[in-house]
Amino acid sequence: MAKSQLQVIRESLQTYADRGIFREFSESKTGQFHFVWLLHREMNLQVDTATQTLRFKQLLPGIPTGSALHAELKKFLTERHDRRLPEHRRVDRRRAEVSCSSRGGMVSISLKVKKNQYTYGVNRLVNLIHDLFVYLRDKHPDYLVENFDVPQE
Repeated sequence: MAKSQLQVIRESLQTYADRGIFREFSESKTGQFHFVWLLHREMNLQVDTATQTLRFKQLLPGIPTGSALHAELKKFLTERHDRRLPEHRRVDRRRAEVSCSSRGGMVSISLKVKKNQYTYGVNRLVNLIHDLFVYLRDKHPDYLVENFDVPQE
């Protein structure tokens, strides 16, 4: 019997928890995952298998729609589909597509999985969010200080 889409996602996320990448991993209700990850913050991943969407809800605070940082974030996400990126850093549009949305200055990052590529989708989204925080640390350390209480170095 084939695994359900949600079971594939659950097992993929559990792999990160088993490796110690995610701490305090839990599923509060079906498709609502919580874990402590980057910058020692709790992150919420919502899974909707009906729309084939994985979403980090309210991942980035303090980024108003139309701001320079919002535009830069959208460009960063679009560039993740660029074929010139190494395959391990790229999101293949044939398998998944990344997007962001903003409400009240809170940015959510979503990945829409195609053709039931959920294992690929979880891997790409986790790598993408990691790369995003590395990018923010490099290009916008003040943003992380102001919004994530990251110590100034």
